[in-house]
Amino acid sequence: ALRLLATIVAFIGVLSALMSLQLERTRELGTLRANGMSILQLWSKTMLETGLMGLTAGLMAIPFGWALAYILVHFINLRSFGWSLQMRTDPAIFGVALIVALVAALLAGIYPLLRLNQLQIATAIREE
Repeated sequence: ALRLLATIVAFIGVLSALMSLQLERTRELGTLRANGMSILQLWSKTMLETGLMGLTAGLMAIPFGWALAYILVHFINLRSFGWSLQMRTDPAIFGVALIVALVAALLAGIYPLLRLNQLQIATAIREE
């Protein structure tokens, strides 16, 4: 249940980041459409960017998450409560975390892409 909650929170965070990114890039996307880029090409470009962001976030989260867990288990817990836990690391969980980050990013990228379909080229170019 806790993993599901963490995944939902991460999904919402990625979705809001992608929505704000799309709002900031409205003019750029309108210019690309005006220069002849098809919706399919724009979808492919945006999904590639979204996937790379998810993959990068997952790759960065693994060492930082492990380091934070190590500090919490071996230092903070020991100092606060006077006892520590044995920390076991299962390498398979890192692969699962990476896949979850990638899938969450790709799923969160779908809604901004659906909004991209409604983009009027002339309106997008006038956006500031």
